[in-house]
Amino acid sequence: MNAIEMQELLVGGQKSYVENIEKAIQLIKEEIKEAVSVEKANHPEWQHSIGGYIDELHRVVFALAEPRYGTDEDHRKIVELRNQVKDLYAYMKNQY
Repeated sequence: MNAIEMQELLVGGQKSYVENIEKAIQLIKEEIKEAVSVEKANHPEWQHSIGGYIDELHRVVFALAEPRYGTDEDHRKIVELRNQVKDLYAYMKNQY
């Protein structure tokens, strides 16, 4: 395997990882919307659970290293994910 192939594998792996983080953020946001609509959100256990998921996403997203061989789009996507996690905290707080 040459250096270019290795770089492509690394970048491809990170892109897949970032896509899965995006899906997780969307799933949590949908869970919050659903919970609010059925008044599940008033239960402290539920709030603690969702808060834990968001905390874990926060750790994962802010631990992401900027891809050395990535494009400007890859860098922008990581910044966007970090903003989405911050927005998710705010969104959850506004629902209570």
